Amino acid sequence: MKLIHLIRHSKSDWESAFSRDEERPLSNRGRKNAKMLRNYLSKISFSVDAAIVSPSERTKETFRILSKLDSFCKDVRFSEEIYEADGSDLLGILRSLGSNTESILLIGHNPGLESLAEALVFKSQARTSSLFVKFPTSAFLSLVLESNDWQDCGNIPCQIQRFWIP
Repeated sequence: MKLIHLIRHSKSDWESAFSRDEERPLSNRGRKNAKMLRNYLSKISFSVDAAIVSPSERTKETFRILSKLDSFCKDVRFSEEIYEADGSDLLGILRSLGSNTESILLIGHNPGLESLAEALVFKSQARTSSLFVKFPTSAFLSLVLESNDWQDCGNIPCQIQRFWIP
């Protein structure tokens, strides 16, 4: 069994001074929601083997807030692959994970996370009406893959363990 956790970065600040999209920070509301998510994760005793995080400022800031949890995640990688990745790209990242990784956290962006959630739960990225349409900022989705092989991602439907929105 493998566990897949998806978090969309918290709400960003469009009013801040930034020259590139990657530099956009969290808004005050985004920081508040990230702290609410951290509190929720604490209540469910969340831990994860590894995290792959988009290198944008808003995803890194979301991760920093969440990482204040005890034993949150020791193995984190900031990856350009996640920034602007579509669902197929993210599925490829999951399928490339080593067998020793039992649980993974991806912190990224829409529409990629939304599309990935569709592929993992419904084995399709082409649904027009779904639970995951407009995967909200600070949303947390936890999925169970009933397989010991990451290659099965997208081939065997995952079960929804938790879906939390601030």
